[in-house]
Amino acid sequence: MRGVARRRLATLACLGLGLILILALQAGPGHALPRAAGAGGAVPPPVVPPSGVTIRVAMAVDNVYRFSSREKTFSVEGTLRLSAPAAVMGRWLAAGVDPLTLVRFQNLVEPWDSLLEASSGPLRLGADLGRDYRFNGNFYSDEIDYRGYPFGTLPLQIRLVADPSFPATIPDPPRIRLEADSAASGVSRRSNMNGYRLRSWRLFPSRGGLEMELLYDPIGWAALVKWLLPLTITMVVMLLTPNLRAGFSSERLAIPPVILLTLVFMQQAYRDSLPSLPYLTVLDGLYAFSYLVTLVFFCEFIWCANRLDRLASDGSGPQRPRLERRIERLELGLQLASLAGYGVLLLWALGQR
Repeated sequence: MRGVARRRLATLACLGLGLILILALQAGPGHALPRAAGAGGAVPPPVVPPSGVTIRVAMAVDNVYRFSSREKTFSVEGTLRLSAPAAVMGRWLAAGVDPLTLVRFQNLVEPWDSLLEASSGPLRLGADLGRDYRFNGNFYSDEIDYRGYPFGTLPLQIRLVADPSFPATIPDPPRIRLEADSAASGVSRRSNMNGYRLRSWRLFPSRGGLEMELLYDPIGWAALVKWLLPLTITMVVMLLTPNLRAGFSSERLAIPPVILLTLVFMQQAYRDSLPSLPYLTVLDGLYAFSYLVTLVFFCEFIWCANRLDRLASDGSGPQRPRLERRIERLELGLQLASLAGYGVLLLWALGQR
């Protein structure tokens, strides 16, 4: 009986020690027990995230001008309307918070030289309260792609993002969410720029804010006369040069160097209007092919002049007509190949639009 009692006592002692260890572990640094309120350790209340407020944005573009293809910048003049629920907007205005301080233009260049001012007092818009602002500034568009230049579409963007800066008088400032109001937005006809015509516009959510996108198409005749007509006339002169008889060697050899210099100056003038690009534009492709055509004809003229001179020095005059007919067939093939190459480049240019 004494042995059984001893075993029972040992078992109870082990259970007691195990219970004490478990309680000690739970009360350690990683599992601290909450203190009672009377001991000065009240449990903190759960953190409640701030509520969100939706600001409806309407944008009316009155004029787009001073577009710089080299800097990718353009100037815009228009109207911005910001509206929110009347209770929220009234509380903001009473606390001296202008809704304009809650948003900013993300791609505005030189904001210190821009105009952004209120053009009306509070406006009642159904259940919302809003305000109109006039803006005029210079914007940067990094979405412009010059691969199809001078015929590619020109996209211009105006980005607006939430940038709330609430004063200390407003406790628990809400999160700001921007919502596009396309029905109250629009673009004036005066937004057409020199050499470009507005094709479409849209106001949509983008990158944590809103974006007004203006898509422009180049006016075909303006681009043709400014950039393609001089290149076309220059290369027509080059392609007509082989029609001179092979006997006019000095005249034929004098034309390709002049054409090459003309191409260099024209391309340099065109490249000065664009930024440094890591890719070729359509016009670059046309100039590169024109260089190749001019160089091929120049080499062919040198070969013809040497053959004719060697034939004359050898006293083989009767063979000259046969050699001239051979030269004419060769040059006709080069002319047709050049025209086919320009045709392929034009098809490629249409695919880049």
